[in-house]
Amino acid sequence: MRLEGGKLAVFVVLVVAGLYLALDHTPPFPLNHESIGLGAYHIVHAAAGVLLLIGASYLWYKG
Repeated sequence: MRLEGGKLAVFVVLVVAGLYLALDHTPPFPLNHESIGLGAYHIVHAAAGVLLLIGASYLWYKG
């Protein structure tokens, strides 16, 4: 599959944001749990990251 133009940019943003939220979203990085008031609920960010990665995969598939 080949992504072009705006779709490629959206794909890159989804992958980067998804990996950030799924893997490492602790202080001092922006949007960490303490800065948005989630406390120790790491599963919320991890689930959002996985959903973003699923969206990126769908975009790649539909290409």
